[in-house]
Amino acid sequence: MPSGPDFMRIRAALAASLHFRGLPAEDLDRLAALGRLRTLEDGELVLPAGSPQKDLWIVVEGCLRLSTVTRAGKEFLYAMIGPGNYFGLGSVLRGKSPPSDAHAAGRTTLAVLDGPALLALFDERPRLWRHMANLIYMRLTLAMVTLRDVNVAPLPQRIVRRLLGHAISTGQDVAASATVELRLTQGELGRMLATSRSRVNGALKTMEKSGLVKVGYRTITLADLPRMRELAGADLFSF
Repeated sequence: MPSGPDFMRIRAALAASLHFRGLPAEDLDRLAALGRLRTLEDGELVLPAGSPQKDLWIVVEGCLRLSTVTRAGKEFLYAMIGPGNYFGLGSVLRGKSPPSDAHAAGRTTLAVLDGPALLALFDERPRLWRHMANLIYMRLTLAMVTLRDVNVAPLPQRIVRRLLGHAISTGQDVAASATVELRLTQGELGRMLATSRSRVNGALKTMEKSGLVKVGYRTITLADLPRMRELAGADLFSF
């Protein structure tokens, strides 16, 4: 089993990951052994949407921005994902990248797990197939919950739910922390919610007056996490 610094960094990222830490230690070892590290600078494109792609990408440090630009030139921001989060599981199975672009948000280090070797490992250890199926199920559930929120949830609740989900996706512990600061602009939040910056700004000002959040320069601080979790309700997911 490899024991070099790259292996150790990937192994540590998997062990701390919300998505992988429940696996047995021997499975984490085997997964980490399939990886290599790749570092990207701020704004660098990992790969364009729809391009040939067979690997699984896991954020070790930094953040990935997953987005799509419409024909009208407007950006829709799916999520910004941090350490321990993954991208491209469907690509391992389908052989091409998802229909979204992935850019580094700040200097970012990724673990790239070789797709064909990963499939061979799944066949060798069928319990990993069950784990990966559960990850896909969680993403599908998230998509359905997001669609429901867009259609029926009032904007303040959608904002609270998205802020908490974004915090989870970027590696923050919203259950144990007193406050969480997110490096997120109001424009980015609006693009995540498919609404205008002005509407987001108005809702955030109301939330700020009530002590739920604090809005700074390119940051939003979740100032009252217990009350935000109560307002958000059930079905909170990491992207």
